[in-house]
Amino acid sequence: MFDFSIGEIAVIGVVALVVLGPERMPKVARTIGEWIGKAQRYVNEVKSDISREMELAELKKLQEEARSAAQSIQSSVQGIQADLHRAASDLQNPLKTDAPAPASSDYAFEDAGDQWRSHTFSRRYKPGPSIDDLAEEVARLKRELALPDAYGGSRRKYAPRSRISRPRIRR
Repeated sequence: MFDFSIGEIAVIGVVALVVLGPERMPKVARTIGEWIGKAQRYVNEVKSDISREMELAELKKLQEEARSAAQSIQSSVQGIQADLHRAASDLQNPLKTDAPAPASSDYAFEDAGDQWRSHTFSRRYKPGPSIDDLAEEVARLKRELALPDAYGGSRRKYAPRSRISRPRIRR
């Protein structure tokens, strides 16, 4: 801490012994040790406070960056939402153009009338069995094959008396 060599410390110790005497020297050394300990604790406390302040500043910086990123995302989402609302309103309102309506002979399905609208398509897939039906089927197959339940019975790793019959290692 103070860059003293061992020789310098020895000279200081000898001078203190001559000046203070052998009776007061242990008390003074103890007091000086306490002061040095308090100084070290104070320095360590200041260092920890500085490091906490630095971490707090970094966290505030990260928080501000996250807040700005969240605001930019929110503004972009609001822009997209406004675009979607605009598109939805455009789809709901019919287009008003000055173009003339097409002749009835241009489109063949207009002459079909109700025949075109009444046609329905059959399903492309057949719905499968429910989970309950599958569970009942698995249980039925287990009963037919006489398989034990996976979680039933004992769950022992060894035979019942295997721990007793194993030899003990004594040290």
